[in-house]
Amino acid sequence: MITHDLLDAYESVKGDYDRLPCGKRPDEKLWEAVDGLLLDLHLAKHGYARAGYEKFLEKELNRLCADDTVVERLRGLEL
Repeated sequence: MITHDLLDAYESVKGDYDRLPCGKRPDEKLWEAVDGLLLDLHLAKHGYARAGYEKFLEKELNRLCADDTVVERLRGLEL
């Protein structure tokens, strides 16, 4: 699950996984999920996603994020 702790770590290194200390690295697949969701949110925000994909994106956000506050925080991230 994507949590506020994961987003704290993500923001602290501006998305650069390799800058995290080895013992403090979260699951790399979750990290990549954050990368992908941020890209998709950016594309949707700027009109590059179709309505069907936006619905899919919404489902993915709800599936991968711990709760609505994490979804909203992810929507607000700009790196």
